[in-house]
Amino acid sequence: MTAADHKNRRAGGKRTRLMAALVILLCAACIAGWLYVVTRGESGEAPDPSAPDGLIYDDAAVEGGWESRSREEIEESLNQQVEAGYINISMNASPVFENGRAQGNLMIVNETVNRYPQQVVITRNDTGETIYTSAAIPVGSKIAADTLDADLEAGTYECTAMFHSLDPDTGAILGSAGANITITVQH
Repeated sequence: MTAADHKNRRAGGKRTRLMAALVILLCAACIAGWLYVVTRGESGEAPDPSAPDGLIYDDAAVEGGWESRSREEIEESLNQQVEAGYINISMNASPVFENGRAQGNLMIVNETVNRYPQQVVITRNDTGETIYTSAAIPVGSKIAADTLDADLEAGTYECTAMFHSLDPDTGAILGSAGANITITVQH
């Protein structure tokens, strides 16, 4: 082996070691980057060290279920929940208005079986435009006739009437039910 061969062999060994070191550094950088992304979470923010890990249980949850109640007690409880959220809706499904500014026969009734005041909002199905909004209607009361909030041209309009049960103290919506109606404006 000549001196030139020996020198080339040493240079080749250095290159191999240098390449191996670069590959190891590159792998270490990739692993470090991956760990950084994973520990920051999907939001991109650093994790809150004071936040608990894993599943968070609701403080209001108590141990036990329906097993401590009889079938009759369970049915009574469920019936009370259904009754509390029950909404009976009643109105003319085809109100007619002489023109866009005249009163029409809406006949909106908040039946006595309901527990809460109701508000009725009517929107056009084709445009989404709100064309009528009532004030609160007390239980056992009705709006026989009223004008629309929009001056509609003569024609027939497919609409949705949404009945909202309102909290009598705050006016917050407690539940809603809707019905399809057809409004006719004659002239």
